[in-house]
Amino acid sequence: MNRQKILIVDDSELNREMLKAILGEEYDYAEAEDGAQALLMIQQDMHIDLLLLDINMPKIDGFGVLERMNQFRWIEELPVIMISAAEDRAVIERCYSLGITDYIRRPFDSFIVQRRVKNTLTLYANQKRLMGMVSDQIYQNEKDSHVMIGILSHIVEFRNSESAQHVLQVQTVTEMLLRKLTEKTDVYGLTEDKIRLITTASALHDIGKISIPENILNKAGALTPEEFNIIRTHPAIGASMLEGLTQYRAEPLVKVAIEICRWHHERWDGGGYPDGLLGEQIPISAQVVALADVFDALTSDRCYKKAYTHDTAITMILNGECGAFNPMLLDCLQEISMRLRSALPTLAADQVLRRDAKRLSAELLQKSAVPHSDRAQRELNYVKEKLDFFVSCCGDVQFEYDVPAGTIIIADRSRPRQQQCTILDVHETDSLRLLRPADIARLRAALRATTPENNELSLSLLLPVGRKQHWHNIRMHTLWSPFSPGHYVGVIGCLTDAQKVQGGYAPFRCTGKSVTDEPSITNDIQRLSTVFDVVRLVDPTKYAVLDLDADGILHRTGERCAAFWDNDAGCANCISARAFAEHTTLNKLEFTRNEMYFVIAKYITINGTPCVLELVSRLNEGRWIDANGSRFLLDRTRGEDMQLFLDPLTNVYSRRYFETYRTHLEGMEGVALIDVNNFKLINDRCGHAAGDAALRDIANAVRSCIRKTDILIRYGGDEFLLLFPRMTEEAFLDKKKQIQQAVHGIRMSEFADIQLSVSIGGICGVHPITEAIRKADYLMYLDKAEQKS
Repeated sequence: MNRQKILIVDDSELNREMLKAILGEEYDYAEAEDGAQALLMIQQDMHIDLLLLDINMPKIDGFGVLERMNQFRWIEELPVIMISAAEDRAVIERCYSLGITDYIRRPFDSFIVQRRVKNTLTLYANQKRLMGMVSDQIYQNEKDSHVMIGILSHIVEFRNSESAQHVLQVQTVTEMLLRKLTEKTDVYGLTEDKIRLITTASALHDIGKISIPENILNKAGALTPEEFNIIRTHPAIGASMLEGLTQYRAEPLVKVAIEICRWHHERWDGGGYPDGLLGEQIPISAQVVALADVFDALTSDRCYKKAYTHDTAITMILNGECGAFNPMLLDCLQEISMRLRSALPTLAADQVLRRDAKRLSAELLQKSAVPHSDRAQRELNYVKEKLDFFVSCCGDVQFEYDVPAGTIIIADRSRPRQQQCTILDVHETDSLRLLRPADIARLRAALRATTPENNELSLSLLLPVGRKQHWHNIRMHTLWSPFSPGHYVGVIGCLTDAQKVQGGYAPFRCTGKSVTDEPSITNDIQRLSTVFDVVRLVDPTKYAVLDLDADGILHRTGERCAAFWDNDAGCANCISARAFAEHTTLNKLEFTRNEMYFVIAKYITINGTPCVLELVSRLNEGRWIDANGSRFLLDRTRGEDMQLFLDPLTNVYSRRYFETYRTHLEGMEGVALIDVNNFKLINDRCGHAAGDAALRDIANAVRSCIRKTDILIRYGGDEFLLLFPRMTEEAFLDKKKQIQQAVHGIRMSEFADIQLSVSIGGICGVHPITEAIRKADYLMYLDKAEQKS
């Protein structure tokens, strides 16, 4: 029989030894000298049965341990007995308010210590057994529900001569797609309950086939047009059958099942049936089941075809050979492809029931007052989240900050193996000495702005590299616990030296040393002028453009270097000034009113005079984004790749584009939301064709008012998101008026009686982008209310 394990937390070794001597050899023991060490041990060891805790300890005291255990809900699964010499009633009351099970005063009474420890362990063991019995009963009810749905779906399968695994596999693919979708966006509100409902209801997607004649369902050859028209009636029939269940119509499961039955043959491009819904008009439940159904149909034997291989089926779907699907769902399918390959062949009903039992147990334990232990699943989820992040990183330095333990683990892969790992204690004063106080404040502010839904951010920091200062790109991902909704519990990240020389060669013959070979520099500038649109020498301290005379002497030309950027004063983020100050080479993207440029600034000296060589290249064939130090190019020449990011109706960027590149879009100066006024009324009175035409015309009107560098996204339904790399409040108000006038001037030839208008809300200088969107959304509704009044 396994012995129960007790963790003793006390900074006095003598006290720890006394407690072990009193309790004897009946138990296994673990020891911690302070609260920080205890929290780390609790997090790492899920098999501690009891915690004996002192109050007064270094680093984190007993109260701090209890507060963190409450934060993570560990207090509900791990009983705590407080052992202290304190007799103050207020102290004891505070301990009980923080959830301890018992309180024992020192000096120890051996009998009291033994009995209270034994009673506490026995009580919790009995409660866990009770929890198991209740869980079994609830699990049996869930199993009965699955059996009934399985019977109904089996009737359809039997008449349709489909594989007995068809419904089970559709459910499995549906659940995997939904869970992957929650990692990409929160726009669909996919809670755990909603995922369960959609997955369960997916079993009934083809129940309408009960009414289709078997000779049509099981026909081996091609269907005639008449037969195909009969097949096309099964979604509406299935929905009608479920709607006829009047006493259950209000049940969430039935509502979701009706959506799936009626619309799982609709297409993203509007070419499906029975209602010809387009894009997000199709409920997400039906979108996901439709994709799962097609995948299973391709990979299964049917009376009219043999099964395709897994890879062939994936390729056919991604190439659009089997219908049109939400591009974000296609991304999800591609990302879960490897897991599908291994999961589906071994799938069986008992595996699903065990999975559901595990879920039910976790839900029961979370909601009940008895102790519970679903930490194993939480830890596995944490590990997966961390692995997914680090796999996507390319930085040499990776780190992990454990907030409860106050430790930072740094892995520097550029160092020798023995020196790669470093552990820092954030409570130590010197741990973060490489960071300036202002940078620490920036990091903390940025991390506080994250949420469980928007948990990634990017920043640029100036850090020492040897005797120099280099700009580093830092990408971070916050980790959250469902039991600590108000604050992240960890941070993982990667760090990349943005100025690290690649390949070890100098990009130009000009160097940072004094140069006397003037003809060589002149030749270099002439040679570079054949590559770059602008090559010039500048003194950023005087905002001056320089000229090199025949004697190799630099003179001011009288031209201000900032004038090229349509700027009367100095540039706010002048990389030439930074390159000059740091004696290095930097690059960035810069925008004028109409054009975008790539700029390289290199510090050099000519005959002892320091200056900066600027190389400027105008960008024609791409959309460059420079947001908060993160550089990104989306090349318009990529053909079919670009089509994945375009909304098929309006031909502007889709929501998928925003979700895919959201990290790179951080730092946009202006963010606006545009909503079509009375759009539902247009659809109801004139039909979806009028609504589609209105959205297309409005998108074209907005595009006619914005710059090449601005980004227009169809954010969802009749809402558009507009991003400006550069924008001021005053300029935005002018832009808003221009857009609203352009939309008001639209005349729809086929729907002459429709007068279009839009409400617009915008904000400048707000970060992160999710917060800017939230504020823009609020301002947009104020604008809508003002127009109505």
